Amino acid sequence: MRLSIRHETVHHFVPPAKSVIQSLRMTPRNHEGQHVVHWRIDVDAECRLKASHDAFGNVVHGFTSIGPHAAIAVTAIGEVDTFDTRGVINGAIERFPPELYLRSTPLTPANTARTLMTELKLADEKDVLTRLHALLRGLFTRTSALEQEQEMASRSPRDRAAAETEIAAHAFIACARLLDVPARYVAGYRLIEANAPSAAMHGWAEAFVSGLGWVGFDPENGICPDDRYVRVAIGLDALGACATRAAHVGGGEPTMLVKLAVSQMRPRG
Repeated sequence: MRLSIRHETVHHFVPPAKSVIQSLRMTPRNHEGQHVVHWRIDVDAECRLKASHDAFGNVVHGFTSIGPHAAIAVTAIGEVDTFDTRGVINGAIERFPPELYLRSTPLTPANTARTLMTELKLADEKDVLTRLHALLRGLFTRTSALEQEQEMASRSPRDRAAAETEIAAHAFIACARLLDVPARYVAGYRLIEANAPSAAMHGWAEAFVSGLGWVGFDPENGICPDDRYVRVAIGLDALGACATRAAHVGGGEPTMLVKLAVSQMRPRG
């Protein structure tokens, strides 16, 4: 499947900011499940966009722009060919051994995982992969309850969309680590029904299974990622894989508007 992606992020500053610094993780890389046909990032301000890689191997673009800036728009646009590998990741760049991803973080606390594992009765399953699929199903049925615990109603649409996808993924990661299974967060794009727009990037989890390697699990939707998914960045949690990290000098607290569209391209001819 070929997916067309357009991801625009606009930061507004009132009063205008004197200067802006941003670090972007918005560029996918090739592996056996996806091939980037073309990709570019545009910034509507005078700056030099520098590409590099972070410790996890994610593509990172950074820039500094001197203002004043009332707003800055960053747009990622491209096409990616995707293939259904049933969630199994092969051919991706790996900078660290799987054991690194056993580390807990403030967003993936072990105490929350213990409570969930007791409720889901994961200890009844002996095989690692079977346990992970049981965890996937169990968290999918509890997604609404998990979101209610996080007081979602008061958040903006963008923050709510981001939080909804992160909550289930973080719960999966924390539980997997408590099972002594390395797990990590993945940020990326997902084709949803009717090519509907989204207010945030999607997020899911990957767990390392001996004999298979890294396998993706999307507990918010109760499935393993297929050819509707584009994998962009990985991290110990969502903070390490977030699309945009920004700082500014002067100006007021910024507000952010995100427009994200993923659509399937039809064969020509």
